[in-house]
Amino acid sequence: MSKMKSSVVSVILMLLLPLSLFGEKWEFNRFNVFFENDLFSTTDSQYSSGEKFSLIYHVINHSNPLYELLYLDYGEYDAYVSFSLVNQMYTPADLSETALIEDDRPYAGWTYLEYAIHKSSQTDLRSLYLHVGMVGPASRTEEIQEIIHEMTDSTPPKGWDNQLQNELGINLKYVHKWRFVPEPLGSFETSYVPFVQGDLGNVAIGATGGVSARFGWNIPKDFGVSTIDSGGEVGVLVLDECENMRREKWSFSFNLNGYGSAVAHDIFLDGNTFKDSHSVDKENFVGYLGFGFTARYENIVFDFMQTKSTPKFTGEDKIHTVGTAVLSWLY
Repeated sequence: MSKMKSSVVSVILMLLLPLSLFGEKWEFNRFNVFFENDLFSTTDSQYSSGEKFSLIYHVINHSNPLYELLYLDYGEYDAYVSFSLVNQMYTPADLSETALIEDDRPYAGWTYLEYAIHKSSQTDLRSLYLHVGMVGPASRTEEIQEIIHEMTDSTPPKGWDNQLQNELGINLKYVHKWRFVPEPLGSFETSYVPFVQGDLGNVAIGATGGVSARFGWNIPKDFGVSTIDSGGEVGVLVLDECENMRREKWSFSFNLNGYGSAVAHDIFLDGNTFKDSHSVDKENFVGYLGFGFTARYENIVFDFMQTKSTPKFTGEDKIHTVGTAVLSWLY
């Protein structure tokens, strides 16, 4: 365990080192709190819940050569950096069973730190993310679920002795988004944001592609609403909108997301990478459809998205639904 903790600390220090080498000026831009849960659809299984706390900074003088990794060569651009703490929880359907449920997904938790850099123009956003954390008991996800169930007077989960074993998780994620804005019809505005995403690491390997759309009034000048796993950070603005977005006190939009994922590896279905653990036969292609809304008044934003997904493994015989709620404060 001490070796694992030392490894985590070493990776985090390596992650933060480049930030200390350049005299960049940052301006705090946005604080996001994500809460994802399938309780919005009255279930408590599969991808059961996720929480994410994000700080987003606008980089004034982006001198760090890390930004050049994103190759967004469209002339002028805005740079952002974000830091997040994330926990995600996965459980089988029957939480009352203490024995291993062989035909259902393993209990698993994943707690990690996320560091990301973003480059945005008027039409494009490129983002690179690094995730570093722990899968298994060291993620403390069992304790999180027990606290939540005690607070909500729900049935205590009894099968966490069968969860995945401790494993240091390191994953990279790359996201590219394009933004298309048709001419408004009076005060009614729309935007369409296709995106592609790649994930690489011992937690997940795969590719995702899709599109999100907004329809509304004074819609946010950003790159759409996303879940924790797909589409990248919420609230990264298009070029030159950092000062302009709040000239109007309010905005509202209806949102739609549709995307698909090709999955080569998923530790939460395939089991531990370096140790023997429970696993199930995953589906290599998964489809998602989401719908919801965004409402802003002055510097407070609330996003809600209900996302339905096709089965992710053999034996999951129905559509699974997860709700994503994001409460944000704009500086």
